[in-house]
Amino acid sequence: MKGLFFILLLARVALGDAGVLLPGDKKQPDPAWLSLEEMTIDIHIDNGHARVSTRQIFANHQSNTLEGTYIFALPGGAIVSDFAVWDDVTRIPGVILERRRAEEIYQQAKAQAIDPGLLQQGERDLDEAGRSAVFSAKIVPIHAFGTKRLEMEYQQDIPVERFESMLAVPLRPDAYRAQTAAHLWIKLQLDSAHALRDFQVVSRQYPMQMRDRTAHHVKADFEGRNVALSEDFAVNMRSKRQSAIIWKS
Repeated sequence: MKGLFFILLLARVALGDAGVLLPGDKKQPDPAWLSLEEMTIDIHIDNGHARVSTRQIFANHQSNTLEGTYIFALPGGAIVSDFAVWDDVTRIPGVILERRRAEEIYQQAKAQAIDPGLLQQGERDLDEAGRSAVFSAKIVPIHAFGTKRLEMEYQQDIPVERFESMLAVPLRPDAYRAQTAAHLWIKLQLDSAHALRDFQVVSRQYPMQMRDRTAHHVKADFEGRNVALSEDFAVNMRSKRQSAIIWKS
């Protein structure tokens, strides 16, 4: 087996810290150890259902192989639909196991110098219980002076109130220091069967370039260098009142 992934999902309103990779036993991200070289966020909103896919590449600046802990905050009601680690040119998806069993297999695999592929869910400690919905994964190995590519996808239905809805991708720091992405891409596509009266990118940190905008379709993107992830990415959508029902249930 290859790729080591542990998952922990807690049901609360989402806070920030999406896509943080902590090196070793450190409690905070440290770019001197592991830096975020690339991050791509693909967002597709289809009649009120959002699919958010992220791809991140971290670089190990140490002369030894590292083990890391990957943290990804999830919005309320979001469901993880995919997670994978790349080993060179090989994409390695995770396998979901009960938490204690996953830990046993992980320790056995480490002792045998095997890189196992596991997803774990189960109990949480007091610190974890005080946080938002969180995906937590153990990542090993991260080779000396090498890179590690991680892919994450989640889906959620966007709640609507008074013909208005908002989607937020949690990026701002909460438990950890803000990360800086050496190269950041955000790509957004919105499709709506009902005409939109207004569409607005709320986040100022990520000014989007509009490529296409009609009453039923929006396509926009952002690209930046050395971007501090100090704000959540959020968009606000308002339907025309005569549309009655905005999104499918």
